[in-house]
Amino acid sequence: MNPLRNPNVQGLLVLGLVIAVGVVLLNQNGTSTTERRFLAPAALSPTNSSEPAWREALEQQLDYALTPLPTDTPTPRVEMPATIDPNQLGSTPEVFSVTQIRPNPLPTITPQPTNALTATIEIRGSTPIPSPTGVDPSIFDPEVVAQFQPPPEQVPLSLQPFDHFYFRRPVDASANSRSIFYYPYGSRYLGTTRIHHGVDMPNDIGERVLAGNDGTVVWAGSVDRETKEGDLELYPSYGNFVVIEHNFTIQGQSVWTLYAHMSAITVEKDQNVKMGDVVGLVGATGVVTGAHVHFEVRIGTDSYWDTRNPLLWIVPYLNHGVIAGRVIDSEGIYIDEVSLQINRGGRLVDRTTTYAQPLGGRTRQHHVVPDNNWAENFAFGDVPAGDYQVVAVVNGRRFQQTVTVNAGMVNWVEFQVNPDTE
Repeated sequence: MNPLRNPNVQGLLVLGLVIAVGVVLLNQNGTSTTERRFLAPAALSPTNSSEPAWREALEQQLDYALTPLPTDTPTPRVEMPATIDPNQLGSTPEVFSVTQIRPNPLPTITPQPTNALTATIEIRGSTPIPSPTGVDPSIFDPEVVAQFQPPPEQVPLSLQPFDHFYFRRPVDASANSRSIFYYPYGSRYLGTTRIHHGVDMPNDIGERVLAGNDGTVVWAGSVDRETKEGDLELYPSYGNFVVIEHNFTIQGQSVWTLYAHMSAITVEKDQNVKMGDVVGLVGATGVVTGAHVHFEVRIGTDSYWDTRNPLLWIVPYLNHGVIAGRVIDSEGIYIDEVSLQINRGGRLVDRTTTYAQPLGGRTRQHHVVPDNNWAENFAFGDVPAGDYQVVAVVNGRRFQQTVTVNAGMVNWVEFQVNPDTE
């Protein structure tokens, strides 16, 4: 008899087969796993302590602000300046000639109170040559240098007859293009430095220095002693410097710009340059205490003694304007070295001083020249549009006025102090 035909044996075989299948299944369940993957937000990169705080904050905001939903992007609105087409620039004389209106650009506003104290003007001795043009950079807050800068307006810009924003900034938009607040044009830091004939923009050595507008290079180099070339005074304290005569005039007068303390010069004398061309690299040559570009605007004569405030010539940022004005006595004489500040919402926005020894008002040695149109003795540059309180402190007395800053133009304010009333 065949044992496989035995019912008992067949049952045992079936049972064994079931057990074997079960063991195989249990073994697979015990050794295999199901892989599940989920999309998760990418972790932010660790912050780099060497990066400016504003840049780290901006990058984090961009990381968190991403959205899969479509957003409404408004069409950019470009305000074209009410000036001549920049393409018309060139050798044509009198391109930017503006009719001069004097004596006052805007109606005089007498502040309150009007019974001001006696104003005195102290004439101090000063260095007759530009030395030094820099101050200790350790006292300049690096956060101010690294702060976010809006894009500038287009050049040229002149939304009202007195304005002449004809120059772009002498450094790239990614560089620092704000001047040192504690050493503005026409001032002397703590009364110990020379009267400043330009503005200083601190930047790292090697940052590109750019031509403010089209023109011809009339000087490119340095000197080891004081000398002159025509009207141009050559001072060793400038280090490596470049002077450009521009292809336009203002009220029939020629215009020059100067770029000083460069580590390298990339142009030659008599070379034609276009606005934005690289003329050199930021450095610390000459008499300085920190790397920066020193920028001057000269009108009428290519001379150290015929400079104007660059804040009235460099195009402001978008949606920003300039506050200019003067502090004078009842006879219209400038009052020197008055401390001023602008406030908004109870917070300090900027501060400056009136010019020290400007031209005009009385016979004396002058160092800086007020603008031909505005005849100012102070200016605040790159002020966001809005309402501000301008505060002047004269001999311990505080005077205040409110001014509305309109973007892309100079906004005027005047303080007249009566010296006959104590």
